Amino acid sequence: MKQDLALIEQFLDALWLERNLAENTLSAYRRDLTMLVEWLHHRGLSLASVGSDDLQALLAERQSGGYKATSTARLLSAVRRFFQHLYREKIRPDDPARCWPREATAAAAKRSQ
Repeated sequence: MKQDLALIEQFLDALWLERNLAENTLSAYRRDLTMLVEWLHHRGLSLASVGSDDLQALLAERQSGGYKATSTARLLSAVRRFFQHLYREKIRPDDPARCWPREATAAAAKRSQ
């Protein structure tokens, strides 16, 4: 889990350098991605082993958990960007969040209202 948390920090540093995102956005991404790692850890998974089906299960839990649409949309955005980064940096051989195109994340967020 420690290694996964370090990858989150590397990603956030890269986002800050590349996109100059606001500190509030970076903090929200940190919370969301830390929640993802904890969720994975409780299921015996890691960022290296998670697959698309696992991420779909996370989304289903969010949708049934009464989370606000904006929170769900932010989580989906953070997860999608994070796995794109891991794939682009060759940390992962694939992008399991590819199943969440932008159009689907907006629709999923609306359904979670």
